[in-house]
Amino acid sequence: MKLVFWGEDSFSNIVLQSLLDSGFNVVLVITPYYNNLIHKRLENTCICYNIEYIRVLDLKHDNLLRKLEYIRPDLMVIAHFEKLLLKKIIDIPKKGCINLHPSLLPYYRGMAPQHWPIINGETETGITVHYVDENPDTGDIILQQKIQINQEMYVSDLQLEFSKIYKSIVVDAIRLIDQEQFTPIKQSHLPGSYYGKLKKDQCRINLNSSRFQILNLIRGVSKPYFGAFLDDMIIYRAHLATNSERKIISTSGSIGLNYCDEFGFYLNLLDGIIIIDKYEHAKI
Repeated sequence: MKLVFWGEDSFSNIVLQSLLDSGFNVVLVITPYYNNLIHKRLENTCICYNIEYIRVLDLKHDNLLRKLEYIRPDLMVIAHFEKLLLKKIIDIPKKGCINLHPSLLPYYRGMAPQHWPIINGETETGITVHYVDENPDTGDIILQQKIQINQEMYVSDLQLEFSKIYKSIVVDAIRLIDQEQFTPIKQSHLPGSYYGKLKKDQCRINLNSSRFQILNLIRGVSKPYFGAFLDDMIIYRAHLATNSERKIISTSGSIGLNYCDEFGFYLNLLDGIIIIDKYEHAKI
């Protein structure tokens, strides 16, 4: 089976490597042309395995369509590829086009699904492999795997769990497709939810929010992303004050950012106290 792979970053590369380790015939790897180096691991893997590799500036260019029509792949695999493909490209492979999406579809369709489940206080998320259609993340579901989210999990911890599953889930999905009795799950009747790309302004702390909402925001946007910010402080790590810590901290401080000698900076909120463990001041 001839595969064409679409990806952008080191997470894409984990999936690509899983396909190669399982003996799949990947004949072409495509990445968007960005002015950065996030593609380098993919490029290096292609060099190592002698796979044709191209960076594409315009996904609508006729040259790309003609190349894919000439290759006639049996299946196309997408992993961490932010651009939408034209229907005439999706329709080329006879076994279809599949995508890895890091959420439990139909929930958290769209961009930044690694952030929003933590920000919204979900207790679980997961990974879905699904068929690609013309709309973002609405195609039939092939395979899903759940991940539990605990209250100590930051976005980087969640991505580590993603990485573990990326090593096998697409391979397992392709093997399912090859089974004659396999029937995917329709998404067409499932409303789900959609979220856009995380914006810096959405990382601003609202002091009228609850302590849990603020802590979830800090956990959900921490490094390697923007961090949650209040005035000129960017907060990356924090925890809810324990009973003993609350007794030491003077609650006479005003609502907002305060300081005490024992613990350093903390947030005094309407419903409790958050102690800041890791932060930096924004460069002006």
